[in-house]
Amino acid sequence: MKNTHYYRDQWESWPFPVIKIPSKLNPFENDGVELFAATASHLPYENIKFYGVLGLLNGAEKCGALDGTHTLVEATSGNTGIVLAGMAKAFGISHVKLVVAPDLPDGKRYPLILAGADIIAPHENMSAIATARALGGGGWKPDNWQHDNGVLNLDQYANPNGITLYTDFVAPKILGQMDHAPTVFVAGIGTGGTLIGVGNGLRQRIKSMAITTVGVLLSPGHEIPGVRDKNRMKEITLPWETSADHIVEMETRSSYLASLWFNWIMGITPGPSSGFAYLGALQFLKNQKKSDTLDSVRAKDGKIRVVILFPDGHRPYGDRFMANLPFEWTRPSTAPLPWALL
Repeated sequence: MKNTHYYRDQWESWPFPVIKIPSKLNPFENDGVELFAATASHLPYENIKFYGVLGLLNGAEKCGALDGTHTLVEATSGNTGIVLAGMAKAFGISHVKLVVAPDLPDGKRYPLILAGADIIAPHENMSAIATARALGGGGWKPDNWQHDNGVLNLDQYANPNGITLYTDFVAPKILGQMDHAPTVFVAGIGTGGTLIGVGNGLRQRIKSMAITTVGVLLSPGHEIPGVRDKNRMKEITLPWETSADHIVEMETRSSYLASLWFNWIMGITPGPSSGFAYLGALQFLKNQKKSDTLDSVRAKDGKIRVVILFPDGHRPYGDRFMANLPFEWTRPSTAPLPWALL
């Protein structure tokens, strides 16, 4: 009987809903702005990294880097790890080691363990990324990329194969659900892969107008799983800076609050990095309006259509919500609207 893996075999069939954000959560509606959430929580493993990991594994298999590989090692804040632990089996890899920060939320740590991955801490005086590269052949290389005694680092932070499906599949999936092309695309930055890949894919397919890409970074000293501040992007060699037309920075607490409002108003359950990207979009629009340049991202019909990537759901982050929000902010009757904190 042919060896099959359901998620690998059926990867094109999963929903990736693009949902219009209602007036209650759109403070720029009177400026002709329409907001849309591209939600990844319906994908296998409930996060956008499904496409990134599949692209990494496809690329490694195609170039022969998986030949003789028995173990994959990767630095992760959770989402890539849970996908990799599940998808490695589909490519004949029996063992996955994940380098994670000691403060990884239990909601993400436990699924990694239950999926069969080994959880290891970064080496002393080394980052998680550097540790994974040291253990797995030095990280991705454009030439002569290979494992080290059977251990390979796919290196999502440098490997362009992780971008491929965002460009070739996710971008047209978004466009296919919209009556009009977006004028702005917004994504939080962790590796930069989704920003680069989806942004490039939209640009390639939208010939009638320019599309503006906005990357959202953490403000210095703040923390949300999956996204980074500018200082922590120094190890990332994917071309995220040249792919972003604008960069904005956001803080922690307001991002958790914003994701709750989507649950209260729309009944969807995005994680904190989704609230983070949404607030980054609002901050960008606020900056443009203040500088009287909002028309620069307006379509010919007078509308500004902003698509915001929502990378995952809120299920793994319950402890983080409670740690970052005052109790009165966990109820819509006593919580401020999210843009009041901008």
